[in-house]
Amino acid sequence: MAKAMIRTAMLCAAIATPAQAARVDYVVDGGVEHDDNARLTAADPVSQRIWRAGLGFLATQESSTVQARLAGRADYRDYQDPMYSDSVEGILSGHLNWVLLPGRLDFTVEDELELQPVDRFAPDSPDNRQQVNVLSLGPNFMFRLGPSVDGRVEVRYIDTDAEVTEEFNSTRHGAALRLARALGSGASLSFNGQWQDVDYDDERAARDHERGDLYARYERDFHRARVAIDAGWSQVDYADGGRHRDPLLRGELGWQAGPRSRLSLVAVRQFSDAAEAALASSESTTTTTIPGTVLVDDARINPAVYAEHRVTAGYHYTGERAALRLEPYAQRIDYLDDAETDEKSRGVLLGFDYRLRPTVELSAWADMQRVEYAAPEMRNNTWRLGMALEKYWTRHWSTSLGYYRYTRENALPGTDVDQNVWYLSVAYRNRPL
Repeated sequence: MAKAMIRTAMLCAAIATPAQAARVDYVVDGGVEHDDNARLTAADPVSQRIWRAGLGFLATQESSTVQARLAGRADYRDYQDPMYSDSVEGILSGHLNWVLLPGRLDFTVEDELELQPVDRFAPDSPDNRQQVNVLSLGPNFMFRLGPSVDGRVEVRYIDTDAEVTEEFNSTRHGAALRLARALGSGASLSFNGQWQDVDYDDERAARDHERGDLYARYERDFHRARVAIDAGWSQVDYADGGRHRDPLLRGELGWQAGPRSRLSLVAVRQFSDAAEAALASSESTTTTTIPGTVLVDDARINPAVYAEHRVTAGYHYTGERAALRLEPYAQRIDYLDDAETDEKSRGVLLGFDYRLRPTVELSAWADMQRVEYAAPEMRNNTWRLGMALEKYWTRHWSTSLGYYRYTRENALPGTDVDQNVWYLSVAYRNRPL
């Protein structure tokens, strides 16, 4: 984890020349945690007191030469029981675009470091976590075809690395050609061709392949809404034989329902894999706040390509004292390899923040998910609930009392687990809220 974070931070620092200083916001916190089931066992849970220290940060730069965003967090846990090992866990999401020749040549770097389960069928215990890193970098060449068509060629080198699931590790090379034309009235039409060659480190556990995508994209901005539609075709060719073709369809709708409310809808039918999903998550998220905690994502980390069918809706409200976030979703994953287990999942994410007083803030969130697996036929339900009350004593110092509950219901009798965690902490921010 530390190696990936240092590598990305050094790369961004080296490219971001001092022509314009980057803005850096950070939070340092520490405290004591009580966990009533540290190992997440179904029987005979053991409570544990844990000393914690954390660092969260957000670095941004917007200039004519460099556009950069780097957000991350690292947590250190010191278990008081000697049977538990101390641990460091972290997340990082970085995007950097370096303009070498304005309007002609850019260089892009993206890095996504996540905390993922080793075995998704097992509960989220400290022994079932691994750091997964996906790094993508390469140049972008821009050109014009006549007065109305803009062209862009992208070349990418992608490295994927998992701490435990080594069959995920790969080297990838890709290229893309994009031609776009403005249609007027806030509309544009583009034609996109993409190619990627995937070479896994362990060819005995993974299948090398090439993938190609050819699609058209239509975008239009209205007064209070935005629409984007992708339509085309995808193909996967395996080095050991076998070919899969499928339509590529994506749709996005965003609507500013009011001065403080926004609705969104996303529908997807496409080929994907764990590495591409990580980079897509980084591209679709515009980080504006410092990560407050290190959460474990629940994606399956394997090298297999799958057909993804997903629908996600969202409602966001931001008021003077309150903010609300509601995001339900449904997804089906069909793996191209028969050895992998297809799955269906649905869930909802709910977040709520409320400023009780100018110096007191209450935040709460809930993540509820149901996953059904095809072979073997089984399912599990997972609930994650969190709540925190934070008091600001000065412009930089605050204290917080947080509560977190994790519940997992499994198909096998006697394997359900639950966990309750309390965390009392003090924090320092270099910039006041």
